[in-house]
Amino acid sequence: MMLLSQIAFVVRLVIGGVKYKVMAATDRGDTTFEAHRPLLFSIAYRMLGSASEAEDVVQDAWIRARQDDKADVRSPRAYLTTIVTRLCIDQLRSAERTRMEYPGPWLPEPLAEPNQESAELASSLTTAFLVLLEQLAPTERAVFLLREVFEFDFDEIARSVGKTEANVRQILTRARGRLRDARPRFTASRRESEEIVKRFRHACVTGSVEELMTVLHTNAELVADGGGKALAATRPVLGADRIAEFVIDVVGKLRWSESDPQVVTINGAPGLLLRHPTFGNGTYSFDIADGRIRAIYVVRNPAKLRGFLEHTH
Repeated sequence: MMLLSQIAFVVRLVIGGVKYKVMAATDRGDTTFEAHRPLLFSIAYRMLGSASEAEDVVQDAWIRARQDDKADVRSPRAYLTTIVTRLCIDQLRSAERTRMEYPGPWLPEPLAEPNQESAELASSLTTAFLVLLEQLAPTERAVFLLREVFEFDFDEIARSVGKTEANVRQILTRARGRLRDARPRFTASRRESEEIVKRFRHACVTGSVEELMTVLHTNAELVADGGGKALAATRPVLGADRIAEFVIDVVGKLRWSESDPQVVTINGAPGLLLRHPTFGNGTYSFDIADGRIRAIYVVRNPAKLRGFLEHTH
């Protein structure tokens, strides 16, 4: 059993533009925090779809926990997870109006370096999965992630979201039902995905509509997020024919070749990074199943690309 004052970490505070450090009181406390940081970030990122916001939530959670020095903590993991989960739920609820007023489609912030995650968690990190989670209300998302992805027990989840175990089970059933039809039964392997991404890149650079059509699912969709700060489609582009026309005729073969698109890892899966001296940067993430691209997610909002570009060479 530990008091929160014994679980000491190193955090940075920004007050009036000046950075301060709150230092760990014991090496044991710092070790405890570092052991749980990856899990806390993983939960927060999947909840919020933003690496920068997830980092802020993890820091805020520690500050709140440290101030609660009378708390009798039997499990630091459960206690800190509860704080992070509730902060994320509150943030999602407060962001609902902002999301509604967002110029064009909203997409998650691309992640360059997965946070020391296991192979079992990889499928829940992809852009396609995070977009799928947008169908769930904040509490549904928390329950679904904690149970289906992180395999928390129902009693732990109930404490984290402030519900009874019976309510949590009902919420999980509802969340599963909402996502059941949207989740592909068979996903591509890493090798197959990378090959399809390379074929997509070659078709765009050479302007080959025929080759592009061979890698696109008939009912594929393209969703672009410019955030009102970069040129991007303001509505989803639906169907292989329209996507081919958009990426080759609208974006243009010349712009593709000038961008020198690189195959990179985006949210744990193969994707493309485009850097153009005039038109700016962008990431292309792909949802691939049954040997074809079902969806393309393009992020061109500079604010969402900043962290990704810092970690990509």
